[in-house]
Amino acid sequence: MGSAYHPGVSTSSPLTWTSLRPEDAGALAALANRIHIHDGDEQVADEPSMREWLTMPGLDLQADTVAVRDGDELVAYGAVSVSISTDRDGRVRTGVSGGVAPEHRRGGIGTRILELTERRGAQLATERHPGRPAHFRAFGGIDAPAGQDPYSPGGRRDARALLERRGYRRARSWSEMAFDLTGTPLPEVEVDGVEIIAPGPQHREPTRLAHVAAFADHWGSTAPSFEQWAVWWSAHTARTAQSAVAVDPEGTVLGYAVASEHKPSVLHLVLVGTRPEARGRGIARAVIARSLRAAADAGYQRAELEVDSESLTGAGRLYESLGFTVHQVSATYEKPITPPE
Repeated sequence: MGSAYHPGVSTSSPLTWTSLRPEDAGALAALANRIHIHDGDEQVADEPSMREWLTMPGLDLQADTVAVRDGDELVAYGAVSVSISTDRDGRVRTGVSGGVAPEHRRGGIGTRILELTERRGAQLATERHPGRPAHFRAFGGIDAPAGQDPYSPGGRRDARALLERRGYRRARSWSEMAFDLTGTPLPEVEVDGVEIIAPGPQHREPTRLAHVAAFADHWGSTAPSFEQWAVWWSAHTARTAQSAVAVDPEGTVLGYAVASEHKPSVLHLVLVGTRPEARGRGIARAVIARSLRAAADAGYQRAELEVDSESLTGAGRLYESLGFTVHQVSATYEKPITPPE
């Protein structure tokens, strides 16, 4: 997707447009952190995580990414990914992502990145899932606190204004919830006939299968491939000791809480789910309780997770009953894809 493009911004040298490279991991992490700080996003990026992402199975760096450089400095990037399966409604999810350094904004760079990634995404969606309805999906940033302009500050205004100009609309809200591991009483939950343990290597694929079953009826969810799951499971941020699986006497994983660490002293429950046939038995409560206790024992200060504001399983109420509170709200934006002619 590389091309020559010179938007109207002040630069020390002409901007060059290429693709991301594996050796960009450090520069990409630094750029992402600058963007997070400016945009009021508490995420933290590091070089190993970016290296894992740049080498993710299925990502063709040359065709699926954009890198914008001011001389030798990486100042913007973009990427596209297409799900290997459709969601519950038979739709193809096409993720577009990216970011622009604050001082390089309002010069057309973000618009051009979105144009390029959309073009590539539409092509991939058609090639991989011919005849299927497809849509673009993008992160729409964090909502401003009550009483403030929802389009400010920083990227909350920038990202949403750009997406809306391109025809995207807010499709879903996500409550980002937190649990104070230093002051909130830790729950203790047991489930008859089910063992709640930290997962071992033998649980990797059974947990993936449990996740596919658990999220098959969830909005927008698509199944991860065996290869993608393997990367996530063994990522340097993965915290197996603070994760949990609920295993029945036959060895089937009925529920799980998959944990990682992206910020110091904060355990992130990335995925929590229960197989449909095992719902209503307290399994989700039990695996979360096990993870929280393991996190407290390891010295973590806080646990976090995200929940669909319209979750059909009432997950938000479950988390609140355990002691989680809403910390902030983020948005997902979507736009239908018109198949390329």
